Amino acid sequence: MTGLMRTASVCHAMEDTKLPRDDESVPTRSEAAAGMDQGLRVLSYLIAGVLVYGLLGWAGDHFLGTEFLLPIGIVAGAGFGVYVVIRRFGQVSDTPDTKVSHTMTEGER
Repeated sequence: MTGLMRTASVCHAMEDTKLPRDDESVPTRSEAAAGMDQGLRVLSYLIAGVLVYGLLGWAGDHFLGTEFLLPIGIVAGAGFGVYVVIRRFGQVSDTPDTKVSHTMTEGER
């Protein structure tokens, strides 16, 4: 296969692909991808809380010469991470998705 034939086949393949025009909507992400994104965001909040407050506890122990601030910082960071997750993601939608309203017509009575 020569270089010219390879280029021609790539050009032909690119012509077959459809790109969205300006007036077309871009397909949205699936629910699974959105759920994965939300799960990773929750996990990052929990890990960040433990790391930040654990680091603050370690620094307090190091500079104050104590031995109890690191465990307190880790537990406080975990608690604060859970609080942030509940505050940010704990909202439940009130839309009744499972309820279907049905009005009987004259023929169904």
